[in-house]
Amino acid sequence: MLRTLLNQNIACFLADDNYYNFPDCPPYSKIVDCSSWVSIDKAIQDRKSEGLHFFEDDYKIERLWNTPNKYINLLSRFDYVIQTDFSLYFDFPVALQVYNKFRNHWLLNFYALHGISMIPNIRPSLPRFWEWSFVGYPISSVVAFSDIGCTKDKAVKKIIVQSYDEMIKRLSPVQILYFTRSPSNAPSECNVIPLSYLK
Repeated sequence: MLRTLLNQNIACFLADDNYYNFPDCPPYSKIVDCSSWVSIDKAIQDRKSEGLHFFEDDYKIERLWNTPNKYINLLSRFDYVIQTDFSLYFDFPVALQVYNKFRNHWLLNFYALHGISMIPNIRPSLPRFWEWSFVGYPISSVVAFSDIGCTKDKAVKKIIVQSYDEMIKRLSPVQILYFTRSPSNAPSECNVIPLSYLK
């Protein structure tokens, strides 16, 4: 029986092929050609940007989880929408990382029901958790990947590089939108989107 909490009364997406029932993200096949991105925090005032991203503090994204229906029209304005980015901080308890991953997948599926195709945002956890943190992402899809907020710590940066390589190995993406503060460090095969492009 569905309970009227945590959005399970709004929609229930469950994948039976993984232990945590993370909803599957459908592949995104439209090649992205976008030079203007805006954050959800500034999207209401923005009428020019083609792309919408969620690479900002989690509390600014919380509104979508709390009232997902309220943002259908706003998200529909954009040609390209990156999947939400609730954080999988490496020092978070694993339970919180799993919860945030579930929310990212749930929101992508919810908005897909309303005609909004989100570009899967690949956000792995630590290598020892890859078996669950890569679950539910599509193979041979356009994807987003970000090192924003992760490049100051050398140990974390190393893990991000390893996660990127593992993403290539597991998912074989057809296009990678790499959001970064350090464009010179981004892999050459990506569509690099510097922080200066983001509003």
